[in-house]
Amino acid sequence: METNRHRGPERIAVLGSGPALASEDRDNTYFLFESVAGSLFIDCAGSPFHKLLKVGADPNELAGVMLTHSHPDHLYGLPSLVHELWLHGRRETLHVFANESTHRVSRDLLDVFQLRSKPLPLEWHVIPNDEEYPLLETDRYLVQTTPVRHEVPTCGVRITSFETGKVAAFSADTSPCPELISLARGADLLFHECSVDEPHPFHSTPEGVGEVAAEADVGQVILVHCHHNLVKEPYLSIAKISKRYHGEIRFAEDFDVYGL
Repeated sequence: METNRHRGPERIAVLGSGPALASEDRDNTYFLFESVAGSLFIDCAGSPFHKLLKVGADPNELAGVMLTHSHPDHLYGLPSLVHELWLHGRRETLHVFANESTHRVSRDLLDVFQLRSKPLPLEWHVIPNDEEYPLLETDRYLVQTTPVRHEVPTCGVRITSFETGKVAAFSADTSPCPELISLARGADLLFHECSVDEPHPFHSTPEGVGEVAAEADVGQVILVHCHHNLVKEPYLSIAKISKRYHGEIRFAEDFDVYGL
């Protein structure tokens, strides 16, 4: 893990690591994938422009926003981002990637503030309901998406760096499922939600995280979207995950930065 300005080909900044109910230490979970070929938000929660600056990223290099699903804690920052990018002087198109239902919610939210058609041009891209769909490819990286199992249509994300050959996978909000295991197969980093103590149809327990990580044979697990009770005694969750998965496990914290 690195903690200073972007030095490598690509990096991932954790802009928030908490669950839907934020705490004084952890904002709602979302990420910045930073690349010289154009950076991407994965979801968009609190104070996105401020957090871009806080992790040393250039707002003008933000190519787009990829929204995993339509729950408030994953997209409520989009109007603020659009507005502040415009105030910053940006006039280049911002690309928004989301499945159909998330597109509808996002557009409605922007319409409340009259931000969809102006002042910043937006280009909308629909994420289809296909497994390991090649959503976006540049000369530096490939982004793929796969539907996962949540209360509303949701997609997990896989990013492959062509420069290093390394892979990061993001579970989004989900219970353990074969689709996620396939998406995360062989990833160097797996950012996995860990929201509940007991089995749940839409979220993952520590045991479930261990199952996915072991089956996918990932290099390292970074826990995000973690319930506050799990964070208070992290060793308990790590012990449960370690029953199935024997690689490195850590709880993400806001503003952690990982090289890819």
